[in-house]
Amino acid sequence: MKEEPLSFEELQLFNRRDLIIRSVLTVPFAAIVWRLWNLQVKNGKTYKELSKGNRIRLKSLAAPRGIVYDRNGVIVAKNIPSYILNLVREDVPDIDEVLTKISLSLQIPIELLRRNLQSQLKTARFVPIQIHKDLTLRQIALIETYQEQFPGISIEVMPRRYYPLLSTGAHVFGYMSEITKAQLKKLPENKIKSAKIIGQEGIEAVYNEHLIGTDGGMQVEVNNAGREIRTYPGQIDPKPGNDIILSIDSVLQRQIEKIMGKRRGAVIVMSPNTGEVLAMVSLPAFDPNEFSQGLSVKRWRELRNDPGHVLNNKCIQGIYSPGSTFKMVTAAAALESGIVSPDTEIKCDGFIRLKRTKMHCWKRSGHGYLNVVQAIEHSCNVFFYKVAMEMGIEKIKEYANRFGLGSPSGVDLLSELSGVVPDREWKLKRYKQEWQKGETPNVAIGQGYLSVTPIQLISYINAIANGGFFVKPRIVKQYIDNESLTKIGKLEPGLNLLETKIEKREIDIKPETLDLLRQGMERNVQGEKGTGRRARSGLVAVAGKTGTTEVISSKTRDKILKEQGEVAEKFQNHAWFTAFAPVEDPMISMVVMVEHGSSGSNSAAIARQIIDYYFTNIESVPKSPLENLPLKTEELGNNT
Repeated sequence: MKEEPLSFEELQLFNRRDLIIRSVLTVPFAAIVWRLWNLQVKNGKTYKELSKGNRIRLKSLAAPRGIVYDRNGVIVAKNIPSYILNLVREDVPDIDEVLTKISLSLQIPIELLRRNLQSQLKTARFVPIQIHKDLTLRQIALIETYQEQFPGISIEVMPRRYYPLLSTGAHVFGYMSEITKAQLKKLPENKIKSAKIIGQEGIEAVYNEHLIGTDGGMQVEVNNAGREIRTYPGQIDPKPGNDIILSIDSVLQRQIEKIMGKRRGAVIVMSPNTGEVLAMVSLPAFDPNEFSQGLSVKRWRELRNDPGHVLNNKCIQGIYSPGSTFKMVTAAAALESGIVSPDTEIKCDGFIRLKRTKMHCWKRSGHGYLNVVQAIEHSCNVFFYKVAMEMGIEKIKEYANRFGLGSPSGVDLLSELSGVVPDREWKLKRYKQEWQKGETPNVAIGQGYLSVTPIQLISYINAIANGGFFVKPRIVKQYIDNESLTKIGKLEPGLNLLETKIEKREIDIKPETLDLLRQGMERNVQGEKGTGRRARSGLVAVAGKTGTTEVISSKTRDKILKEQGEVAEKFQNHAWFTAFAPVEDPMISMVVMVEHGSSGSNSAAIARQIIDYYFTNIESVPKSPLENLPLKTEELGNNT
């Protein structure tokens, strides 16, 4: 059948529709062509440069952490290689099979390998995942020898913090563990790679800023999946962190720990003139290498819940009543206030009476008449009871504060506690109760609400020893500027060694008052009946003061003795002794605090061993040795 030709009207309609369709198609095609021209011709150079940002990446390189030395150059914290076992999932045909081989060959629990792998599954398949760390040399040899049996497995070397002295000095040096999110936010961009593991306590934490190195970097080319293709020249080398030199003498530190044995407590040895801490012992201690290797949750809980408070640095966090070591404060307040003079004598009958209450001296028969020097020598409670009642608690607090008690010492460690020097205002605020008259004499002999830390106590003794200056304790003596060291290629004293400053202030106490306190402390050790005579050395003259702190009241103690016949160790008194030597020109000061040590005289005996060791092995005796005066064979008793 022959088709009829289009009419004129139909032809016009067809042409209009054809024009509309062509126009609709032409506009977007024209836009596409214009866009291609704009991208490739007009802005081609710009986009070519921008595209490099999608292919070129800056890869950060970690810097080694600074090394920590003791005052004699002994390394106490350093970096050692840790061999990491990595797995790349993309290169492993059968992950379960490979993990089983690794477990059997290297004697690693397969549950541990799977758990480490599972925790990192969000990582891209081509990125190495750490499945185990701290491989032994035998494990490394097995992997390297039979590499074809372990597809996708590789070994990477990473630095790990190591403490050669193990538990010695652990509370001072601190430990390291993985950085927290909060800590990460505070770090500058150029230190993030170098600080995945960061100091969390001790010197490692306080001096993180100096110890953390500066990241290096290199340019690498990656494909669209992020895989590295090649490396570009022009690498920026990482800069190691600054090395630190401590004031600690690690040999002395270790010897003190040996002398203390299994006792719990704290010992500090210092230079009273510079504030340098020569030894800081807190017992029991821990091994900081456990943290570097990675603690299990179970082990962390054991340390946190340890009954001996193993993680606490008792030198700065142990809060104890100072006992009779506080009596020099009371004596200073009485002398400075005019309550007593050097010649004033006060009679001790063995007790004082407050209404219906008797407050006893440690010597129940009494000491008779004593002046202030003799009162310190014999540690007479009644003498200090009586002057305290006349002075009042505010005056005692004032002079305690002058000696630095009641405030942190400022030592360069974290979490130092303040202790308490009470007064009327403090008790009202703390307990909503008025101060009682009988509480003042208790504070005067270092009991009651009064509490101090060992670092505060030795700082107060330093002020007596050095002639009236509170010297801020310091543990870091110097640090080495490794950036300058890199430039000059060797260590040049004065160019790289940066010294920490000695910070001191006068305590506003008359020289003659301090001289009387020193006389009392000297006689406490050197005197025939001084309570600290067990600290007497045959090498140097020692000035010191014993202190005994009640853990339970006398009434409770008597009740336990009556019912059980003996008092358990956990109820025994804490034992203090603090000293400086030589008396004429003090080179060292110390505080010894033994938890449940029964009597201050026991701590004095420990102090003597430390003093003799120091002047035999650390420093030479400044003057001719003294005669080794024999001790009386009488019972020393539980004197204060």
